[in-house]
Amino acid sequence: MSLAGRSRDRVEDMLAELEQGYESFPVSQTTVSIPSGCYEETVQEWRQSVARADVHVRNEAGEVLVMSDGDEARPPGSAVGPAESIEDRARRAVTNSVGVECRIDGLQAVTIAGVRNEHDADDDPVYRLVALFDGTHVDGTLPADCRWRADPPESQLLI
Repeated sequence: MSLAGRSRDRVEDMLAELEQGYESFPVSQTTVSIPSGCYEETVQEWRQSVARADVHVRNEAGEVLVMSDGDEARPPGSAVGPAESIEDRARRAVTNSVGVECRIDGLQAVTIAGVRNEHDADDDPVYRLVALFDGTHVDGTLPADCRWRADPPESQLLI
């Protein structure tokens, strides 16, 4: 089976897992073309991770947890391997990257991205799934590089 077929099948399996656990959520699809070097990195990363899970963790005041990433703020998240539950990985990502515990309350949205090599149209696309969960802070103190913010950062397609 081709790279496109294998990656599409993995994305479909993860989407089916999410559909079993959540009543409804928006699913969008997009295609992005990236330079050859980045495309090759994406193909190599795909062998280790097939999805990305991010979490908007809220505190009692309704503020959202954000991590500093240079000049930008982003929600905690992580890559998801082919044998992992995407929801479990999302929860562990918050614990591992921020050091606080959260409860996953819902699923905001899912994006399916087809990643293409902009310099070689004959290369198979690699399909990735990006899920954005809602969560609630359960325990723990934020480290110095994190903060609570009134509004969540604008969602980005993180492939």
